[in-house]
Amino acid sequence: MSTPWIARLRPSGTATTRLICLPHAGGGGATFRSWSTGLSDGVDLCAVRLPGRESRLREPLLTRMGDVVGELAGALTEYLDLPYALFGYCSGALTAYELARLLEQAGRPPAHLFVCACPSPAAVERDSGVHKMSGPELADHLRALGIIPTTIIDDPGLFALFEPSVRADYEIFETDVHRPAAPLNLPITVFGADDDPSTTVPTMMRWREETSGEFTMRLFPGDHSFFEQDRTSIMRTVAAELEAVGAR
Repeated sequence: MSTPWIARLRPSGTATTRLICLPHAGGGGATFRSWSTGLSDGVDLCAVRLPGRESRLREPLLTRMGDVVGELAGALTEYLDLPYALFGYCSGALTAYELARLLEQAGRPPAHLFVCACPSPAAVERDSGVHKMSGPELADHLRALGIIPTTIIDDPGLFALFEPSVRADYEIFETDVHRPAAPLNLPITVFGADDDPSTTVPTMMRWREETSGEFTMRLFPGDHSFFEQDRTSIMRTVAAELEAVGAR
């Protein structure tokens, strides 16, 4: 299996499940590289790599959700031979949801959807205009969230390389049109923090509306950086759910 859309972070010939991870705005496969040591050998760990970053740096950026999930669903065809779950972080959570909906309609749904640090599709503030901010405003916004290393934000050269993909991903997130639809027929687990400036507990709780299956929410203390600070705990929860999927 090989496609530029997927980075296989720890291929496993004995895998019983596959975890496909979607990173935050501007992120790539490296966001989840550390997860390769926190999951069992039964999990084939993969990360989505959108155009315009890492090995795809010279490819044209995508700025509309329909284009992203349509292309990604096609690229994932070979990767759906095992029971699989989707994990979306920050803006990647909304993409994971739209991808799960498309794949469910195609008769190849994920066994589980994990979303992290993101309001529900019905609660997303789509008029925040982050993708239209000036360079300094965008840098300040990202610095406040704490998910982009300051070594990138504070270096004009590095930030110039990083900025286009961040803007494109925010444009995907902010221009996506929410269309109310029947709940997904699969479990959803939400991870969030009680002081995250990008979302709130009530807006994360609204993910409950998006599933007719089991809903779980795990709340951590802290801000948006809980994804890194509580990585071990998050991985432990994901691993337990994937083990159950593999057993079934």
